Formats: sequence, C-alpha cells, structure tokens
Amino acid sequence: MEYRTTRFSLPTSSPSLKKPIINSSNLTSLSINSFNSSYIPYYDTYPENLTISLELFQSLSIERLKILKTIEQVLTRLNTTLSTAPTNKKDEIEKLLRKELKDKLNYLKFMIFPSFTGASSADLQNDIISHYILRLAFCPTEEERRWFITYELELFRYRFQVLTKSEQLNYLNDSSSNIKQFYELVTDEEKKHYKDSLISSMIIKGLVNTTTIAKSFETITYFRVRFQHVPDLVRKRSCFLAHGYAYVSDNDIISFVLQHFRMNISYQMTCSSKKYESMQQIDTRIELILKMLRKKRIHGTHTTMTAFNETEQTETITFEMLNGLSKRSFPLCMRYLHEQMIQQHHLKHLGRLQYRLFLKGIGLSLDECMKFFRHEFVTNGSMNPAQFEREHVYNIRHAYGQEGKHTSYTPYSCMKIIQDPPPGVNEHHGCPYKHWDSATLKHRLAKDYDINEETINDILDKTKQHHYQIACQIYFEYQHKVKNYGVGINHPNQYFHESRKLLTGATTNQNNTPQI
Repeated sequence: MEYRTTRFSLPTSSPSLKKPIINSSNLTSLSINSFNSSYIPYYDTYPENLTISLELFQSLSIERLKILKTIEQVLTRLNTTLSTAPTNKKDEIEKLLRKELKDKLNYLKFMIFPSFTGASSADLQNDIISHYILRLAFCPTEEERRWFITYELELFRYRFQVLTKSEQLNYLNDSSSNIKQFYELVTDEEKKHYKDSLISSMIIKGLVNTTTIAKSFETITYFRVRFQHVPDLVRKRSCFLAHGYAYVSDNDIISFVLQHFRMNISYQMTCSSKKYESMQQIDTRIELILKMLRKKRIHGTHTTMTAFNETEQTETITFEMLNGLSKRSFPLCMRYLHEQMIQQHHLKHLGRLQYRLFLKGIGLSLDECMKFFRHEFVTNGSMNPAQFEREHVYNIRHAYGQEGKHTSYTPYSCMKIIQDPPPGVNEHHGCPYKHWDSATLKHRLAKDYDINEETINDILDKTKQHHYQIACQIYFEYQHKVKNYGVGINHPNQYFHESRKLLTGATTNQNNTPQI
C-alpha cells in the first residue's frame, strides 16, 4: 500500500530550554560512531524538520512497540526486572531478547544487536523518531504513560549495560546526553582520602574478601553526585555519603543515569500530553495509527511469545465442574468473580462481561454457560425465570456470537482488565493486584487462599512496583508448586490452560528456562 508523505514535526516542549536541535541536517554532526556503534539518544530534543512517509511512520512505531512488549514479556516470564536481576540472569535476558527479536526488526535492529549493525545517522534518526511516536501514542492516560516510561527505562538500561566501561564513560562525557553537568569525577586524591568509607560501602554490597576488595578498589572509577539523584542506592546503602553528595562507583552509575533519564522522560511525557489534541488535527491517519498502537499494546504485536489461544481446548467443561476448577486452575481475578457469583448469586454488568467471556474461553459451551447463570440467578438466587429470559439470555447468546452481528467475542486479556474502569461499590471485576489495596490483598491471600507470608510479601512487592502480571505469575507458581515456570502469564485463559496442562499431565513447557 502506498502512502503519500506527511511531515512529522513537533514543537519544542519548552522554548526556554536551550538544547541542541536534532534534525535531518545535523544528525551526522553527533558523535554517533564514537561509541562502537552503540550511541543511545537521551530523547530531550524533538525530531524537527523531518519529512517521512506514513508507511515509515507506522513501521518505526510498530518495531519499537515490539521491542518494548518483548522486554515486558521476557521480564514477566523470568519474574524479574533488569534492575534486580543478578548478572547471570541479565545474560539470560539478553539472549532471550535477541532470540525473540531476531528477524523481526529492520529499521531498529541496531538497538538490540549493536555488535552486528553499525549505527549510522539514519539509525539514530529512526531511533529518535520511533521513540517520539510512541511517546505521543501513550501520553493520553496515566496508565499508558507509566507503562511507556517503565519499559523505555528497561530498554535504556539494557542498551547502557551492553556498553563497555569506557563506552559508558564516553556517554557520560558527551554533552548531548545533558547529564555531564550533574556529576564530577572523583580525583585520585579524594578517592584515597575516603578509601576506608568507600571500601565499607563495598563490604555492605557483599564483597568481603580483602584481596578482592583491594584489587577492585584500585580499578574502580568513582563519581560524585547529589544524593537525591541516586535514591535507590541511598536506600540500599550501596554508596558512601558525605556533605550532601553520594560517591557512586562505575558499577552503579547506571542508577544515576536512569534517574535523570526517568525525570527527563516523565517531564517530556507531561508536555506531550498537553499537546496531544493539537497533534490529532495534523492528519487523521496519524490518529488512526496512534490508536492502533495503543490497541496493540494491550492485544499484542504478533510476536511469538506465549499467549492465549482459543483453540487450545484440552477437556470438556461443564458448569458443575466450575467450583472445583475455580480453586485449582482459575487466576485470582476469575476465582474471586466465581466466589462472588456463588455467594451472592449475582454479578454486576462489568463482572458478568469479564467472567462470561472467560468461561467461554476455557471451553464452557453456550448451553452449559446458560445453565450456570440460570442456576445461580434463578435456582439459587431470587430472580424469576421471566426476568432472566428478558435481561440475560440475549446477552449470553450475544457473547457466543449467536445474536446481533454474530461476532464471537474474545476473552479479556490481562492488560484489558488492568486498564478497564476499577470496580465500584458491590462490583467485583478487575485485577486484584491492581484494584485491591495492599491491606485487602494481603488479608484475602492469607485468610481466603491460605498463601504463606513469604509469597504474599513477594506479591505485594510486585504490585507496589506496578508489576501486576509478575504478581500473578508468583501466585500461579505457588498454587502449582513450581518455580521459575517458563511461561509468562498475560491472559486469564492462558493461566487456565497452563494450569490444566500441569495438572492433567499434558505436554507443556515446564523447564526453568523460558522457551520462545
């Protein structure tokens, strides 16, 4: 399909900030080849005065979204983040990312495979443009902004960590990164003056061998930064503090760089959200692409990561089996909906939508689904048969594609449930890990579901970090007595099918190492 070219040009977010302008005429002036083809833009200037086709606009944005979604899914599978993963796990993450994205990238291949593809001015230009397209796409809501910032940070961390120590130092020294003004290199004299204190911080981090400490200390480069620029290191006591400054080693400088990167991206996202409406007026086709990107974030980007497949039915489900299945194989969101249905013999509209499609997805036939709702609403509940026929039969048949447009509706994914409106009074839909407060989640996991304290603390920790699907993965592994299960949970029906495969002995991936 041919697209006529359209101009992609964004106004600067703050005219008062004097920052270098990146455009088609001066991209080559940046020292993009001085870091062994691994230059990482800081994204603090807009791609102005560039004319690209809508086809390229769409291709760049989809490629970058594939990268971010793959990072999200790999980290979910491994139940970790790049910041907390041990060194051997980081190597595994890098291998998985490369394996999953192999042959799926064109314009942005150098971002994941820097050793294979040399970064040219065109590569850098594509990198910057793709970032700003996604920034524009995901700026409208707080949830979308948080997701985008989280995985742009993980991408930045990945790209920074694959650089050598000398390349990282070159990046810090480059004025275009806009962070040179916020740190100072510690001189040898100052390093010697604080030697005992710096060594003490190394011991706290786990280095206890005297010989190792002495050898490491001499080769480490230290940076002096304001303590508020490295809050995570201060919290973990992983750096030495003196006179309002933190002394950070080159092994931990990524913390300082990411903090500035986060602040910059957060500020720029706020500016973009204010300009979003005016950008919509440029070209209606751009708005369609931006909507498509938001939809793909929820429903996937055609990667080969494990996802729910409606055709993977392994057993016949009847409504009499639901009580037992809910305890053994339902994710927490659906188990809670089922329990509320049994207790109250009714669910409000959004709860019925979420649960009905889930039941359809696990293989409950239309007749069995009708029996279940009639049994709870009429037989066990207070609804009369005529009211049930009038208010619910059509909707149940509609969900199965038997009424209306005869569309067979797809069960809700985790991201769809997370993003939907939160439950109100007497409503029970949604994601427990997002929509329940910590006290409620802790109480129900302990009292209603008999989860041990260690697992509850792990789940609460992930929910506080907004890693809701990782929290669900921890719940799955506890319920099924497995560790490091090699499938990331991203759909309630996928959760059910993986559970049934484990419990019924069907062929599935049960290795500790994720398979793609």
